[in-house]
Amino acid sequence: MKMPDLDLLRELAAARTYYEERFGWPVTIEVNTERLVIPLGQRLDAVVMPEALGSRVLTELRICLLAGPVLADTGGDWWMFLTGPKGTAPKDVADLRCVEVHLPAAGTLVVIPREIGETNGWPWIERPRPLHLLPPWPAVLATTRRTCARIPRIPAPRIPDLIRTR
Repeated sequence: MKMPDLDLLRELAAARTYYEERFGWPVTIEVNTERLVIPLGQRLDAVVMPEALGSRVLTELRICLLAGPVLADTGGDWWMFLTGPKGTAPKDVADLRCVEVHLPAAGTLVVIPREIGETNGWPWIERPRPLHLLPPWPAVLATTRRTCARIPRIPAPRIPDLIRTR
């Protein structure tokens, strides 16, 4: 079994303390994987969506003064909006699944950067701010739905007359 790097453990402990003191988040250190995680379903929840939709939703949330922390995966293809607790989940989310919006289950662990300004790994798209409440989960869902309604639907591809088969 690999012995953990003591300097890294100190760095993780300092980062954990930073998140807990500034934002009140229940951050845990995973020693074996050398990362910080937050369990969803208690103090905070999340909404995950593709980057193209996420950038539009974030713009709408900023306009409404509801923007909260947003993380991107390592490739930047998926964005995770951290929210307040969801309470009771809506029963009908088929419209969200159609646009690849995911609602992580309670107990899901979210990996967060060791540093607020970290630019590699899991970068912050919108950094958390001290004394700033997380946006309400229903508000992020409603904004996502409203944003999706504004996106023009791409019609089914038509086959050009030149290549139609008989």
